[in-house]
Amino acid sequence: MFARRNDRLAPEQRASATFPVAVLLLAVCAIFVYLTIGGGLLEDGADTVVYTRQVADSTGQR
Repeated sequence: MFARRNDRLAPEQRASATFPVAVLLLAVCAIFVYLTIGGGLLEDGADTVVYTRQVADSTGQR
């Protein structure tokens, strides 16, 4: 009826990995769908421009 103290401290013998694997696959699929839809929305002919900071050539030492 009651579990012994040593039984509670022992590691689980029949642990299942189905739930963590399913959550991982679901997350990967959600990220893939998000990137696919986002990429499709950005391909409407709009050019993407990235502005970067201009780096000056420094000949002297600091």
